[in-house]
Amino acid sequence: MNYEGFELFAWIGEDELGSGEVGLKQASCPAGMIPMAMVKLSKADQGYIREQLQAQVNRYGKPISLIRLRFVEELIRLDPQ
Repeated sequence: MNYEGFELFAWIGEDELGSGEVGLKQASCPAGMIPMAMVKLSKADQGYIREQLQAQVNRYGKPISLIRLRFVEELIRLDPQ
């Protein structure tokens, strides 16, 4: 499979509890509480997700950003056996 041009959109931010690590932010959606990474920008920037993440920003005082990630290289490939 060719992943050239493949993109993901993800909400990321610094850990709220002070570790300094940056990671994927979670929000509640129909599938449950999951990390917010999507293939479509329109899915990532839905109002109910933005509202939940804004509440996290207001509570913890740390910014959260929506970023675009682009395919660089395939590191590991698992094929059917």
